[in-house]
Parts: sequence; structure tokens; C-alpha cells
Amino acid sequence: MYMNETEEETVLIKLKTGEHIVVPKQRLIADSAKFTELFVTLNFDEHEIDDFSPEAVEVFLTLLDTKVLDDLEMNMFRELHKLAVVFEVVWLIDSCQAWLKGIMNTASTKEEKIFLFEECWFIADKLKNELMMDQLIYVFAHKDNKSLISDYLSDISSLKSGQIDALLRLGGVDTDVFLQGILQYLEDKTELDSNLKYLLSEMNLAWSRERNEILFLEVVDTISNLTDISVADMRFVQKLMSDTARLVRPYKQERKTRTTLVFDQKKDRELFPNCSTINDVVKAVTDDRVTSMFTVVELLSYVFMYNVPNSEELNIFVTNLEDLCTKKQLQKVSRQFLDYFTTALNYSSRENSKLLISLLNEIKNNNQLSTYNGNVIIKCEKREKKQVTRMLFKKHTEYKYLYTFKHPLSVNCTKTDSMCGFILRESKQEDKCTSHLCTESDQYDNTEIHTHDNISAKDMCCYAIWSGTCGSNRVTLPVVWRWRGWSYWLPDCTDMKLEGVYVAYNVQQYTVSK
Repeated sequence: MYMNETEEETVLIKLKTGEHIVVPKQRLIADSAKFTELFVTLNFDEHEIDDFSPEAVEVFLTLLDTKVLDDLEMNMFRELHKLAVVFEVVWLIDSCQAWLKGIMNTASTKEEKIFLFEECWFIADKLKNELMMDQLIYVFAHKDNKSLISDYLSDISSLKSGQIDALLRLGGVDTDVFLQGILQYLEDKTELDSNLKYLLSEMNLAWSRERNEILFLEVVDTISNLTDISVADMRFVQKLMSDTARLVRPYKQERKTRTTLVFDQKKDRELFPNCSTINDVVKAVTDDRVTSMFTVVELLSYVFMYNVPNSEELNIFVTNLEDLCTKKQLQKVSRQFLDYFTTALNYSSRENSKLLISLLNEIKNNNQLSTYNGNVIIKCEKREKKQVTRMLFKKHTEYKYLYTFKHPLSVNCTKTDSMCGFILRESKQEDKCTSHLCTESDQYDNTEIHTHDNISAKDMCCYAIWSGTCGSNRVTLPVVWRWRGWSYWLPDCTDMKLEGVYVAYNVQQYTVSK
């Protein structure tokens, strides 16, 4: 070791230019497990950092002293974040990622969006951490990403499969930008390449055809007319088209069989007492008594109150749930909803809350069970109340909840005197409540909303967001089916307030990605 003028132990950090910097040993080991291993466990007195620019290393060493990341140049982010990861400086990793999230929330130009996509992809691909890409897709899920996607599709052959997956997720319900991108990419091509085949196999082609059949058929014709297309590739395309045709028919048939029931409190009361174990939850999904992962999440919070499963049971449960979600096309739960749930549970003093949080995080990281853009979260714009007299002259209360929402199949609606959307009619009689989708045109009179036949009650899950005070913290509490289970998990939560009523509308079958 070296000593400086104040008799402080120092080490040498060698840069790629051959220069070196003398740094106090304590500064390096204070927050870095890697530096501690090098300079304490292994007793090194110097270390070469030659994979990074000298400028990035100097900023990194300064931050280890100040421990404050106020601002950062975009061109410095990647190296600084990678330095924090390599040398295991947790606070700096968190600070860099917080800075990147801040850019996500304000990004408006194509250049900013490309920067974010590139950095998030680098973190996912090279640092094996997909959380930042997940966050980017969450923030960008319902923004206009056409320009960003088009730029990447201009050279499909240079993309990695993970980048294609991320672009599909960013595309949301807009398949046209992908079909147009494929057409432009094929302008000077004579055969299919592996990346284009991967993109086609991962796209929701049934929805692409439903949304824009002319553009879809133009892509098919262009591929079929490629001069050097192989027999194997032609068979690949024919199989895709055959599979697509089979999927389109059920879409159309499903829209003909409509139900208006969205919520039934009687069903709610019968369901919860019969789901005291995770096996009961699986059976409820199997028997079609549960059709949404939102409900599964709330049932789990009920089950964990009485019967905490062991790790083997949880592994079997997740596997069974994955299989059922695929077979029955359950509505996936939004990751935003799961974030609300786990954040609130972090304030719980119940020991079983930690295991429940772990399970919910596993569901969040499972693309078969949860989604960023597979649901459109719609907040109720207005609520109207009135007393209604029905049979036997009994009065009960009715509420009308008004939502504005442009369904993917109604994107070309040209009506200007009212907004696309739907109304849910909630009836309360004695202590029971039901909610139905309004489908008759006269129910929309004087509401400034009109609806379309493609709006489906089966694609809706209603929930409310409450807030309450836990100690000195204001906590967000998501509630499906009016369950009151938060009184168990957060018994000391006070000052409860309804923040909003929402519908999670399932658009999974209309998203670009499968």
C-alpha cells in the first residue's frame, strides 16, 4: 500500500491511457464489494481499469467520494452505470437507473427514445438485467412509438431476437407500423432472412389481418413473389397463413356471443370462501369461475391469510397457472397493479407478507401471467346516481360509470359529436351488487359518449384504487371485487380515501406481439 501526505492508505488505479490515479483506499472499499475483495481480501495495492474511458473512471471515482449523482451527460451514462455494476456499488446503480427513468418520463424526441431503447437493451443484453427494458415498455406502452420502431425495422437483419421482442412489445396494438416496415425492408430483398422469419413468427398476425387486411395481404404477396425464396421458406409462410386463418375465425365468432355482465357480488361472495388454498385457486380457474389474473392476485392475498403454501406448492402452482393462462386465454394482470400490491404489502408487519410479495414478483416477471401493454387501464370519467323502482315497487340504487376508450377495432371511427367509450351500469339492491355493460344506444343519450359493438364485457376487469395512511406514509391500495382484505394486511391503516375506479380492458389479442 501507499501512504499520502496525511498517512492515509492509498491505491493506484491505472487507466487505459497508461496514466494512473492515486485514490484513498477507504473511498474505494466503503461501498464496493468488488474493491473490498481486491484491496482487503486479496491485499492488492493497484488495479487496472482499462475497459473504460479515463473520463468515465474519473467521474466514477469522484462519485465514490461525493456519493451524490446530481446530473449526468447522456454519453456518460453507459460507462458509469457499467462501472457501478462491475464494481458492485449498489447506491450508484440505483442512482443511474433512477436518472434513466427520469429521462423516460420526459422523453419526447426520436433521438431521446432511441437513446433510451439502446441503453435499456444494453443493460438487458450485456448486463443481464431486463428490468429497465420492462420499465421503458411500461412508460412507453401507450405512446406513439411509430418513428422509433420504423427506424429499427429499416434494417431488420442487424437486430437481435431480444430487440425484436422489445419492439413488438413497444408496438402495442399498432401492427401497421410493422407491416409497413416489413414492406420497406423487402423492397431490395430477394429472399427471407432469419430475422424477418423470427419477426413474422412472433407477430400476432391474426390481429394484423383483422386491423388492416389490405396491408396484411400486400405483405403476404410481396413475400410470395420474392425471386429467390426457398421451398422451406415458402412452406414456413404458408403455415403462418394457415395458422392465422384459424385464429381469425374465433375472433369473429367470439364477438357474436356477447354477455353484458362485468361484475356480480353474489359470485364474489361464493368464490372467496371456497378458495382457502392455492389448489382451490387453480380449480377456480380450471372451472372458469375466474377469468382474470387480477382476480387470482386478490384470491392469493386471501389464501395467504389462512394457508401459507410451501415452496414446492408454489412452484407447482405457478406452473399450473402458466398452462391454464395459455389454454384458457386468461386476462393477464397489469404489472402496474402488481406494483401497487407489493408496495402496499411492504408496509405490512405480517410475516406471511414477505412470501406473498415474493410470489407476486414471480408473477410480475412471468410474461405468461402479467403484462405491461396487454391491458389498457381506463379511469372512470364520471359517475351518475339515481333511484330506480323495479318489480314489486322496490327501490334500489343505480350508478352509471362513464369511460372514454377507443377500442383497437375502432381506431378509424370518424364520429365527432361524442367520444368513443362505454358505460357500466351498477345496480345495488339490498346488500348485493351487479355491474353490466350498457349496449343499447338510448343508454348513451346525453352522455357525450358513444360505444361500438366490439366493446366486450368479457374483456373487462373492474378495480378501485384506495389510499390510506400507514404511520407517516400514504399507501396506495388496489381492490378488485370490493374485497376488504387490506384490513388484515394493514390493520393500522387509517384515513381511507377512494382515489379512482378503473377498468383494465384486455387488448392482448390485439397487440402486435403474441
